[in-house]
Amino acid sequence: MDQKVHRPWQNRTMGNITRELPIDLSQGDFTDERGFFVRSAVGGTLKYCPVGNEDSEAITKEIVPSALFIDPVVCRKVFDLGESPDPEFYAGWGI
Repeated sequence: MDQKVHRPWQNRTMGNITRELPIDLSQGDFTDERGFFVRSAVGGTLKYCPVGNEDSEAITKEIVPSALFIDPVVCRKVFDLGESPDPEFYAGWGI
């Protein structure tokens, strides 16, 4: 398979996530105003603000465990809910 078909200027194919880091909620909320995607290794309750939402418009939902970033919402903030131990959330930045 020719990997240069999709992006002829690249030597290899590239997925949509180009950087991934664990979200550390031990020091409080995690914020990146540029936006990021969220996934969870074990699932849990996620309270977040999409890019464009104010803190007062936060959304809370149960997130399913996944090795992939499947939720298309671009977040700007994940709130620390004071859970112990901290849930295993990961932030991903992409193209």
